[in-house]
Amino acid sequence: MDNLGISSPPIVIKPVSVPSSAPVAQKPEASFLPIEVGDTQAFDPRVAEQSRLQMVQKLSQQISDIYVVSDRTFTIFKDVSGQYVTRFTSLRDGKVTYIPEPNLFRLGG
Repeated sequence: MDNLGISSPPIVIKPVSVPSSAPVAQKPEASFLPIEVGDTQAFDPRVAEQSRLQMVQKLSQQISDIYVVSDRTFTIFKDVSGQYVTRFTSLRDGKVTYIPEPNLFRLGG
């Protein structure tokens, strides 16, 4: 076998035998805890969506009523991603402001 231009002799690695009495780490037994089931009532997505819409309406009303004499109206709609967007329209100058649902919760929540 050619040494590929290396002048030193090759290093020979000999296998080492491991005695059979070598200590082996023991795995602790896993203890399983029962999973407790909370409410047995099934999740109803329509009820959850209605609750979410009511919260958005409440927050929109709070933001709209910042001033005693309200000069803004608001409209809530759902965009293509499924998030509610509130559109505030000023009755004085017609200025329109859009506030997405996460920002609405930060402002009013």
